[in-house]
Amino acid sequence: MSQLTEKLLYSLVPTPKRIRKGEGDLTIPTFINSEYEDFSEYVNTFCASVNRICDKKLFSVGKGGVILRFDDSLNKSSYTLDTLGDTAVLSASDSEGILYAIATLFNILSFEGGEIKVCRAYIEDYPDKEYRTLMIDLAREWKPAYLVYRYIDICFAMKIKYLHLHFMDDQLYTLPSRVLPKVTDNSPHYTFEDIEGFREYANARGVNIIPEIEVPGHAIQLIKAYPALMGLRIEGDASAAEIITEQGDKVSTNGILCVGNKDCVDAVLALINEVMDMFPESEYINVGGDEANINAWNYCTDCKKYMQEHNQANVKEMYCEFIGKITGAVIARGKTPIVWEGFPKEYAHLVPRETVVLSWENYYNYTEDLLEEGFRIINASWQPLYIIPAYDRGWRCNDIYAWDVYNWQHWWEKSRATVNPVHVAPTDQVIGAQICSWECTYDQEINKIFENLATLSERTWNIRRVRNYEAFANGLRPFLQRIARLIQDR
Repeated sequence: MSQLTEKLLYSLVPTPKRIRKGEGDLTIPTFINSEYEDFSEYVNTFCASVNRICDKKLFSVGKGGVILRFDDSLNKSSYTLDTLGDTAVLSASDSEGILYAIATLFNILSFEGGEIKVCRAYIEDYPDKEYRTLMIDLAREWKPAYLVYRYIDICFAMKIKYLHLHFMDDQLYTLPSRVLPKVTDNSPHYTFEDIEGFREYANARGVNIIPEIEVPGHAIQLIKAYPALMGLRIEGDASAAEIITEQGDKVSTNGILCVGNKDCVDAVLALINEVMDMFPESEYINVGGDEANINAWNYCTDCKKYMQEHNQANVKEMYCEFIGKITGAVIARGKTPIVWEGFPKEYAHLVPRETVVLSWENYYNYTEDLLEEGFRIINASWQPLYIIPAYDRGWRCNDIYAWDVYNWQHWWEKSRATVNPVHVAPTDQVIGAQICSWECTYDQEINKIFENLATLSERTWNIRRVRNYEAFANGLRPFLQRIARLIQDR
């Protein structure tokens, strides 16, 4: 066995559950075929990925090199990779598993002396946590379409199942829209053709896109485009960014929708349905729900009238009812809604339990309370999972390797996870974790995404550490070098 092929085998991220090493290397003819019709489309995924890192067409469709095989004895998302014989045999019972096998083989192939080689080994593997995610901010820092394809490639190679795309914020609405077409006037946004391209490319690589639009807060672009429809109705200066109360307190009205206006709510529901139409394969839809300046509703004519007519105690109840409406609309389409931790505990009963909650701050709602209420949650702990220039605390892969999916930490003094990190007992209600990259240009985030996301993949694929940090870090460099080559010319 050459040192190169052995190095590649043990630099795999995430670490496979079981590796049985054989003797020597297997030289692979440059052909790949599928014995199972449903896996046939992924032959091209493998060829395109390998051919790109080699700058020439190496693999093509044919028998004799790599075989994709259906094996119904394997569990969902599991795979085996067998290079002990004369061919490389990749087996799974579903598309997810076979694409993980393809990503594994892609990462352990070596190119020596004009030949393609791989360690002789037998790998059995599967993920511990299903939800492994990268979130990219496309609204605060616009990214052209070609960069979105790079993020898809990164997720494929790192076995990150979901790519969460933050399409909307106060700065931009970056999706195309026929429902509210003025929202993209004079601002960069993707076309319907772009969205179709993202979907097709991601589907071929086993990456499930999670689109996000943000309501009822972070909605300046909707209000700016449709002020009469979306904006609050406040006596006096309706355009003011804040209200000065009789007590002299300042109440922000910035970016908050008028959910007391039925026409506004109907327009939001139409927009959410348009997003679901654009992403028919997406099992999750994120509808925001965080950091909303709901106190401003106390000064809005329509909101006050709505609360009175519906016997609502306060703006918190109206807030949770609205979250229930928008998540209910997602559920009605057979999809699963995601919201950020934001709605208060007092009225959590108004939010459907099918909703998945991103627990990130332990300020608006507490992790343990969300679990006790019966929600499934995603660990998006600010520390060490956030990448954000304005609050860069320098968290890197060593911090994420020391963290685990049942742990929440923070640097902000108002979060209860600051002095005493939050730990919960292992539970299937914590479905996984997410790296969040906020307000970054591509150049600001890409190096951190490489290291941090690879480490998140390791720590969610394998809940129990299977090697020490030094061994993991030593293998990380060749793994990341290959992925950098995969995306550099896109």
